[in-house]
Amino acid sequence: MREFYRKIGKEEKMKKFLKLGTFLAIVTLTLAPTLAPAFNPATHIYIADQLFPESPHKVDLYYGSTAPDIANSVTNEERWPTAFYDTHRDFIDLRGCAIGPIQKAFANGWLTHNEEWGADYYAHIYDPLYYDPNNPALDDGYVVNKAKLLPIEYNFAHFAIEVAIDLLLKGDDPKLADKLIIANLLRSWQDRNLMVRVFVWEEKKTDWLTLAASELTFRDVVGRYAWALSLPYPWDRIALVQLGVQLAQELYGIDASFGEVWQILEAAIGLCEGDYKGAIDSAIKGIQDKLN
Repeated sequence: MREFYRKIGKEEKMKKFLKLGTFLAIVTLTLAPTLAPAFNPATHIYIADQLFPESPHKVDLYYGSTAPDIANSVTNEERWPTAFYDTHRDFIDLRGCAIGPIQKAFANGWLTHNEEWGADYYAHIYDPLYYDPNNPALDDGYVVNKAKLLPIEYNFAHFAIEVAIDLLLKGDDPKLADKLIIANLLRSWQDRNLMVRVFVWEEKKTDWLTLAASELTFRDVVGRYAWALSLPYPWDRIALVQLGVQLAQELYGIDASFGEVWQILEAAIGLCEGDYKGAIDSAIKGIQDKLN
């Protein structure tokens, strides 16, 4: 750990780090159970931005691209038992119910996320970089394939890979974390109205209170993550590693130190940095073909 401190810098920076770590430990104690399944919102925003570069309502486009992961924040599954399928696997297309340009932008963002042929399809099911037509049963998505290469508990490896991709994409688009923050804070009330119209009134999948509470939890979680991601290097990695330490214990039963999780994140970045852009570009092209 002393070696790590020397890399970070002077004593003043060490004090800032210790204060930051204490703050994040408190935050993650209360938020950790809801974080792991939806830890690549910046990647979704990046993809939506490339697919709809001329969208007049970017904030709502961005928010729409992350909003399907509200399903991961449903605390009472009995109130919305099909949440994941409605938002990912057999996703409900919101465009037919969207009224006006703001809701249409949100619906376009929503459309890019799905696991049938959207961003999550390429992350979890189909990897265009390593697909082998002779062994289709061995094929998985880019994130899944990379997670398998980390010699740690799989779900935590999945978390590390998704964080690594967000950090790498932040290097390509320095405003990416700010886009996530703004989308999460300033999304239009019309976005939630559209979700209520579809999931509560039209499809009768859940009730208004469950949807509203799930969205509130989701936005709180994403806001914390976006803040950590928005910090300059190395503070962004320090914040995310501290978050990872807490997640490892709370969700996966892994007793990992700060230094160990730092090494895991660095390994995840190393696994992805050579080909992540090709995977993202292939996903964008595949989604664009479906949109056309």
